[in-house]
Amino acid sequence: MYIDPFYWYFALPGIILTILAQIYVKIVFSKYSKKDSGRGITGLETAQLLAEREDFPVTITTNQGDLNDHFDPIRDIVGISRSNTTSNSISNIAVVAHEFGHVEQKFSDSLIYKIRRVIVPVTEFGTKIGYVLFVIGIIISALRLSEIGLIFFSTSVLFSLITLPLEFDASKRAVIFIEKYDLIAPQERGGAKSVLNAAALTYVAGLLTSILNLMYYISILNRRR
Repeated sequence: MYIDPFYWYFALPGIILTILAQIYVKIVFSKYSKKDSGRGITGLETAQLLAEREDFPVTITTNQGDLNDHFDPIRDIVGISRSNTTSNSISNIAVVAHEFGHVEQKFSDSLIYKIRRVIVPVTEFGTKIGYVLFVIGIIISALRLSEIGLIFFSTSVLFSLITLPLEFDASKRAVIFIEKYDLIAPQERGGAKSVLNAAALTYVAGLLTSILNLMYYISILNRRR
């Protein structure tokens, strides 16, 4: 199977950063998953507390595996990882608080959250049709068609760009929840911030990868010219 040598110039930086970010997240999460939050409350209990105290109309469920916490804004379901049902570690509390940061974004009508909700279907359509138009344009030497395809494809970069501040905002809200309800002992809250900051690096890597992918397709178009 042929792979364009130029592809690696654009792909490798994103791949390397993604791997490093994932390794760093695992190291930081593992470190603080061994440290007690100092409050004797599990991740699941944290979720139940936040849902009740903040009056969020969400359903809380338990997922299999670890680091599988998420918020489904369509069904208003907060999925809590299996380990969070028994663990009261700094990492677990921080992750759950982050997901409820997303919950608050939805029910507080956060502008950045609304923008991302609009961008999601646009991105799904844009990346699919953009790639098809780009390839067809290259095959039949209709470079103007390929240019149009790149415009559609660039919505993937826009999506990653919007996702970054959304995640940082969710982490900011998580810290507020932690302080407001004393979910983690004051002397241990620095660890929670470290976990949240480490997780944010994966989204930085995602943005870089999207930009590099777009640049690669631009380079193909320029070479065809």
